[in-house]
Amino acid sequence: MDIFKLTFQLGVFFAIYSFIWFFIDFGIKVITSGLVKGIHHTYLIKAIKYLFLVNVIFLLSIGENQSYDANEKSLVPVVFILFLYFIGKFQKNQNTNALFSRMGVESSKKQFNARYEIILISLSFLIFGFLVLEPNIANNAIARWFKESIIDIESTRIIGFIFKVIGFFFLLNILGKTINSFQYIISKLSSTTSRGGQDQFDDYEELE
Repeated sequence: MDIFKLTFQLGVFFAIYSFIWFFIDFGIKVITSGLVKGIHHTYLIKAIKYLFLVNVIFLLSIGENQSYDANEKSLVPVVFILFLYFIGKFQKNQNTNALFSRMGVESSKKQFNARYEIILISLSFLIFGFLVLEPNIANNAIARWFKESIIDIESTRIIGFIFKVIGFFFLLNILGKTINSFQYIISKLSSTTSRGGQDQFDDYEELE
């Protein structure tokens, strides 16, 4: 699959999954409205969300292959896009937490923890890797329900078009992050090379 088409399609899937999860999260909040909830409750819910996200993305990536035989090479771009997606989420949550902290909103501390975020993202990739090795496990009832719901919503005329627009902006965002990453790497390599050249020149002057 073309990398641009894949990025666009995954952007649509991410958006629709978040749309579905919004109602699930709302239901959980209603059910647990009388309970005291802290950081561990927040990240337990987020862990479940990320678990099924990588599960569903894996199923959508292998398509309709009935044998669930995953091709590791074809999943490399998916892993890269997932990485950028999770990094974007991390940065967004971090910035939101910093903003709320400056405003003196104490509840923001219950919504974000950098260490937990990194652990959760790492576990998500471990789960994805496990599904690559054991693809039949990905074919569970909950993941299939998410997958079918995403495909059904995408196929609707008006709502599907809205999510396709979101997918287009996701594509632009991923392209921007990729370009910025390469520019950062090139600038670091260039500065290292120039610094090494300057050190050699300084050594030469000392010998003279």
